[in-house]
Amino acid sequence: MSEINKTIVKDVYSAFQRRDIPALLNCLSEDVHWFSIGPPQIIPTAGTRYGRKQVEEYLYTLEAIEEVKSFTAQEFIADGEKVVAVGEMQSRIKSTDILIKTPWVHIFTFRKGKISDFRSFSDTAAVVAALAEKQVYSAKAATFKPRSVGLI
Repeated sequence: MSEINKTIVKDVYSAFQRRDIPALLNCLSEDVHWFSIGPPQIIPTAGTRYGRKQVEEYLYTLEAIEEVKSFTAQEFIADGEKVVAVGEMQSRIKSTDILIKTPWVHIFTFRKGKISDFRSFSDTAAVVAALAEKQVYSAKAATFKPRSVGLI
């Protein structure tokens, strides 16, 4: 079962990279519990979502604030109904034009062949810093252009 679950996680990542949200959502249970670490008052994608509809909203929010430049899963660990994936992502925060590179760990729990629980852990300090650029410079003149040199 763990090899099948690992394949499903790889399918989810493939759908994510293709921006095929319906295919990604199809891998989730109807009542999926979806968690992304970070302060939700600063990072719009942080916090907990319940159900496919809220996960869909999460994915559209993620797409609105970040442009994913690279997303690489480097390791998969599967045991029974759990799959842990370790990887790295590089993205551009759209509002500040800052590039961030962050390692991540995803933990998936399966029930009846579907992902019923997802937990995402990454370097939220880099995201907070990149988003803070907008807050710092928002009071400056309208002609200010955010720097394109990022945290990487």
